[in-house]
Amino acid sequence: MKPLGEWATDLWGKINSKLSVKIFIGVFFVLAITFTLSFTLFGVLLPRLHENELEKQFSGFVAEVSAIFQQAASDEMGDLVSRIGAENNINIFVYDEQEEIAYHHISFNQNITDHIVSSGFSFSHWGTGESYSMYALASLAGVRQVTVILNGILPFAFAASLLISAGVSFFYSRRLAKPILAIGQISRKMSQIDLSCRCDVARTDEIGELGRDLNSMAEKLEAALSELQTANAKLQADMERERKQEKQRSDLFTAISHELKTPITILKGELGGMIDNIGVYKDRDTYLQHAFKTTEQMEHLVREILTVSRLETKEIRLNLGEVDIGDVVNELCQKHEDLADNQNVALVCYCEAGLFAEADKLQMGNAISNIISNAIFHSPQGEMVNIQLLKSEGAGVLTVENTGHINEVDLENLFEPFYRGEKSRNRYTGGSGLGVYIVKRILEMHQFPFHISGTDGKVIFTLRFPLVKDIKEKRSHNE
Repeated sequence: MKPLGEWATDLWGKINSKLSVKIFIGVFFVLAITFTLSFTLFGVLLPRLHENELEKQFSGFVAEVSAIFQQAASDEMGDLVSRIGAENNINIFVYDEQEEIAYHHISFNQNITDHIVSSGFSFSHWGTGESYSMYALASLAGVRQVTVILNGILPFAFAASLLISAGVSFFYSRRLAKPILAIGQISRKMSQIDLSCRCDVARTDEIGELGRDLNSMAEKLEAALSELQTANAKLQADMERERKQEKQRSDLFTAISHELKTPITILKGELGGMIDNIGVYKDRDTYLQHAFKTTEQMEHLVREILTVSRLETKEIRLNLGEVDIGDVVNELCQKHEDLADNQNVALVCYCEAGLFAEADKLQMGNAISNIISNAIFHSPQGEMVNIQLLKSEGAGVLTVENTGHINEVDLENLFEPFYRGEKSRNRYTGGSGLGVYIVKRILEMHQFPFHISGTDGKVIFTLRFPLVKDIKEKRSHNE
């Protein structure tokens, strides 16, 4: 069992931690003390005030009676005294000049009560001129009875006042503490970064103002937190993009060094053999021609590397204008006819007229040229490359289709720099692997969607671009 002091400390701690309990106790004691003082003053002062008031009224009454006696006939004095005494339940004594009782009336026994009020008055009879002294006594037994009854009621009234005080205190403490407890609960949720809750306090006093201020603070904190989360997400995305770019640059430099190492080694070996005039390299004309082709390949690779570098550093900027994509595709098909003939591949081209795009004509030409040359180069001999430019669903759609196969791994990595799917022979494998990457970067700069699919022995490149007419209509509508 806990010691009394520890028990009292625990009880005080619980009371001190509960606002509603403290309000209840405070209001209860205020009401209880108020009722106690009120009943005490009522029980003590009311009889006394009543008695004082009766004494004052009795003195006035006695003065009025003496005036009546002063005007009355001598032979009527005795009857008048008896009648007034009986009607008002008072004792009256009238003394003559020799201080002997001339007239009197006794309505009650003075020995049975000690609560008596008395008053006297002297007067001269108008007819005889004799002087009289009148004394009247009234019983205050009724006041005493009222006091006794009141004292009997006071304990019950006090008990009732305690119950009323407890009920009022409970109701008031609940009503006053409820919104404060609600605000406290919401503030605890806010401290746990739960800013979705709000105070529902429909009051116009300070508590209501506190609730509204708390709601306003929650809204501002929620907005600030949302902005912070957005900024943090953007920062993480930027950091992730920077890491990817850094990795891409590192991979690019590694791939470049690897791609240049092989032709340089070949070229160095061939030139060394020709200089030393040994073995097969004595046939200098043949190996000089071979070395020249190797040099051309290196030159082409360097040009692609420079193009990629300029694209990555955003040195190349688009010179946008209205470009007839059909004219560009037709020109490129004519330029690639010799390559198609050399590869023994049929080149079929159909372009719908009047499909204009807002694009950089030079860069779009480079991108489409890469796609067509890859399709020709990676098509089996005797097959066909089909190129179509049509209007579909309000946009221009360019498709380049050839015979071939692309597996899932190649599709996922096809547009990475220096990637080559050498296990399958299709238009997007072989070469340096930079061509399709350049296509990707150019089309991304134009924000033209594209994709490659490989099904049923066919490889299809699809490019969509908005038409200039639709672009102008949208701009005019927005303005």
